Amino acid sequence: MNNEALVSHTEIKKNELSKFRKIVFIFAIIIICAIGFVASDIYLPSLPAIAEYFKIEAFWAQYTMTAFLITMAFCQIFCGALSDKFGRKKILIIFMIIFILSSLGCYFSQSIYQLIIFRIFQALGACAGMTIGQAIVADLFDAKEMAKVLSITIPLVAFSPAIAPVVGGHIETIYNWQSNFLILAGYGVFIIFLLCLPIIPSYPKHSNIAEGSAFDFKIFRKIITNRKFFALTFFMKASNASYFAFLAASPFLLKKFGYPPTVVGYAFCAASFPYMFASLLGRRLSIKRTSFQIIFIGLVLNFLGASLLILHYFIHWEHLLALMIPVFIITIGNGLLMPFSSANAISLFPKHAGMVTGTIGSIQLTAAGIATGIIGIIENGTLLPIGIFILAIASVAMLIFLSTFSLSRQSDKSINI
Repeated sequence: MNNEALVSHTEIKKNELSKFRKIVFIFAIIIICAIGFVASDIYLPSLPAIAEYFKIEAFWAQYTMTAFLITMAFCQIFCGALSDKFGRKKILIIFMIIFILSSLGCYFSQSIYQLIIFRIFQALGACAGMTIGQAIVADLFDAKEMAKVLSITIPLVAFSPAIAPVVGGHIETIYNWQSNFLILAGYGVFIIFLLCLPIIPSYPKHSNIAEGSAFDFKIFRKIITNRKFFALTFFMKASNASYFAFLAASPFLLKKFGYPPTVVGYAFCAASFPYMFASLLGRRLSIKRTSFQIIFIGLVLNFLGASLLILHYFIHWEHLLALMIPVFIITIGNGLLMPFSSANAISLFPKHAGMVTGTIGSIQLTAAGIATGIIGIIENGTLLPIGIFILAIASVAMLIFLSTFSLSRQSDKSINI
């Protein structure tokens, strides 16, 4: 009897240790994946100070952001493919060293040209975070478990762009704008520290890393031309485009509605909280529903939120809530469809998880850039343009879903190349 009690007590301890290690692992993945968003946004409140410091026009300071995003979008595919070939930790550490050195370069920059160049190298280092972080998750879990993990990590990672400017603004106020880049250098050092701990395995659980060249164009072509992959990444593009449409339009909308600029920052921050709710909701729904059913619910919520924006325009409700209530609905939808779309897209090509996650990241950033460009053209200070834009992409996404997937409980088989 005592032996049985001892065995039971030992098993409980092992389960507790396993849960603790999983929590620490998820924390590490969140930190790794968030580095690109934090690096892109932490210094945004300092753009005017940068322009004043270098005695330049404001658009030159904005170019530091543009150069960062373009580099991130382009390089993610390649760093993911490199990690497929040479290993996740090794490549991530190399890219983090690049990130740390370029962050220090940004701190010591003596001209706007130097700052732009170092921001490009900083983006090169940061792009490995989101790509390889998700690839590590793909190495260790099957599609269903991966979706559960990503339903925690993606909302928290998505929350980082809302927090980063607030932190950056305080850092600039207390010290100076350059200090933000010292903080980023320390961030990179902390990630290397996490990678040196045993919480992140050095090798994938299923040993499914592909052999061959670091970047195989034939494999890349098979990935991007796969019908299911196209559909799943389109859902993520629609999600990113709708969110960045809100980011681009809200400053002008809220100014037209009579709100000061400070309200815009709080609106950005508030719009991230529904992701947290969506994380809990997605985990609950996954008990009884398939991932594709949850994705469809997310698409429906996008459609409803966009319809509500248009309704508020026609009833002439020019208020903060007229924007934020529909955006909350849309964000909950995004919080449901993003992790489950990502997990299913990655599981289609398990041997090339790095290339897949890099491609997904590149596609998402491209969608964000296109959305902000379109909103810049059609925005007129009312809710109608953003409502029509989000409704259009949500409608197309739903049509693609219905023509590609079934809402039945039958699971899709992964494609192994």
